[in-house]
Amino acid sequence: MLLFATVVWPLFFVIDLAHVTARDAWDDLPALAVLRALPMPWFALALVRVRQRPTISASELTRLLYGTIFLLIATLTLEACVTGGLRSSFAESILAVLAGTTIVPRPASKHAWPMALAAAIYPVGMIVGALFYAPMRGQLTDLDALYPFVAHASLVVTTTAIVVIASNRLYQLRRSIAEARSIGRYELRRRIGKGGMGEVWAAWHRGLEREVALKILRLGDATDALAAARFEREVRLSSGLTHPNTVRVFDSGTTEDGLLYYAMELLVGTSLGELVKREGALPPARAVHLVTQAARALAEAHDAGIVHRDVKPENLFVTSAGGESDFVKVLDFGIARAASEAQHQLTQTGAVTGTPATMSPEVITGLDASAASDVYGLGATLYIALTGRAPFKGEVPASTLLAHLHDAPVPPSERTGGSVPADLDAIVLRALAKKPEDRYADGRAFAEALAASSVAGTWRPAKAVGPAPPSAVASGHDPHEPETRVESRRRAG
Repeated sequence: MLLFATVVWPLFFVIDLAHVTARDAWDDLPALAVLRALPMPWFALALVRVRQRPTISASELTRLLYGTIFLLIATLTLEACVTGGLRSSFAESILAVLAGTTIVPRPASKHAWPMALAAAIYPVGMIVGALFYAPMRGQLTDLDALYPFVAHASLVVTTTAIVVIASNRLYQLRRSIAEARSIGRYELRRRIGKGGMGEVWAAWHRGLEREVALKILRLGDATDALAAARFEREVRLSSGLTHPNTVRVFDSGTTEDGLLYYAMELLVGTSLGELVKREGALPPARAVHLVTQAARALAEAHDAGIVHRDVKPENLFVTSAGGESDFVKVLDFGIARAASEAQHQLTQTGAVTGTPATMSPEVITGLDASAASDVYGLGATLYIALTGRAPFKGEVPASTLLAHLHDAPVPPSERTGGSVPADLDAIVLRALAKKPEDRYADGRAFAEALAASSVAGTWRPAKAVGPAPPSAVASGHDPHEPETRVESRRRAG
């Protein structure tokens, strides 16, 4: 509305010129020019005000809005007085102003009375003008003048009523859309991830007045029972973990129309996988610093009998905390399970879920995953951080899985030309041992080994300089994302 007033209003001076030219009323031009310029300071100041930060209040915005409407109609009423009084066709310009207010979504209960005042400006102004403005005296008793005045006043009142109805309808539609984009107490703002059956949204918690990440699972029929069970398990397992390097879960629930959701902290940063893609192999000290944090987070899970089962660079999110960068959050317990759960309960018969680049040999062959399986994933993740590439990479996922089963990994130092210390080489190779019993027993043992390495504690994270761009806002991956996982079949017998 303010943009319209500021940009379009001066262009109406062309109408003023057409009037004085057609009627040879050049004496009216100075008054019309003054009246046309009169509202411009208000429009400019109001436009600057609404664009300032912090955002102005709703009540101030409402005053600016109605002040603009009143000023436009009052100015056009004065122009009508100058250009013929009750006979002036300038009153028809008021209809254009009223029509423009239709874009303002307002409930009728709040919009009707100020718009009624706006509609009254023209007829009241013209009557006052006919009583006190010399060129208009006598027009109230002149039928030739009264007829166009009554017609214009009727159109103004009718248009105002239509505007109020239309604005109320627009308000209701926008409210319906807002309600449709809300889940419980969460207002959905923007989608930041999508998978085969679920989505991740940045959402606003109305009570806490903060943004969170909302994972949503949409269930279509009874065949989704397995997905629902996995989703509920992810909520249960994640919410019980409190380590600062594990993503925090705040809330969960189910809507009346069958949506499962849970809310967790919204992180700003990038995954370790994206970081390596962007920067290449990381300095050994930095790689150890990042992976050690993940190992400590998984140590808490392992102590609670929880196995993540999908440790990979994409599930290690690098963000900021306490003013320092390079703070890791472990994400996506979507296929995690407690050690007490039977594997066949929440997986399809004959299928094992995981990611080829970091999947342990025992999981590939269909055996139960253990804490040592997560250690294998951590070892592969550290390998990727140190070298910029996975320990095994075949032309197809199947050849990658076979390499995990049968091939010995090339030491990271050979991939990097010797930049990786020998003791770190040994730690990585032990974590990538084929047999679980030859690896570190769990995340805690792996973290302790990294903490004792020659590069441990030598990395100094930079100070966080500010929020990342919106594209880097994330909260993890959809637990049902099909393209990031493979299913390997159990061997018969």
